[in-house]
Amino acid sequence: MIFDDLAAKTEVWPAEAHWPRRRVDALIHRFQQVFPDINYDLFWETRLMNAQAFISARGRCVRLYGGLGRHRKIGIEGLAFALAHETGHHLGGSPRHPFYNSLSSERRASEWALTTGLPRVFSRAVGQRYGCRALIQLAELWPHHLLDSEPLEIVCNMEVSNGSNF
Repeated sequence: MIFDDLAAKTEVWPAEAHWPRRRVDALIHRFQQVFPDINYDLFWETRLMNAQAFISARGRCVRLYGGLGRHRKIGIEGLAFALAHETGHHLGGSPRHPFYNSLSSERRASEWALTTGLPRVFSRAVGQRYGCRALIQLAELWPHHLLDSEPLEIVCNMEVSNGSNF
């Protein structure tokens, strides 16, 4: 996800607030346990609303930035989707990103996050619920980045057809 927007100070929890940090740390720990070959890290103090997949000397990495991690409108679901999406860039396979051949495309990373990543980290039912809620949260902040509503319709329709409540 490349949003690169700087959140206003009023849109994010203070960097010193304990519960948002504990929430993000717990999520990163959970993802690290499920995907041990990925190096997860956090740039907490920044207000940059972003998450990123990249390859460094440490290997395959996923970074969450504080503007997304501390944003008042992004719940645990949106954060989990962001981590799953970025992980999907590394593990999603083809099709590849048009500029970074070592990473999966944006669409493939989102598909992988919804169908594989979130269910592996949380369970199928919770993964579906988180996916639907996440896409709604993120679309509220960045509608121009999430113009393709197909993943939202697929995930939310699956949830409704399965009788899940959210």
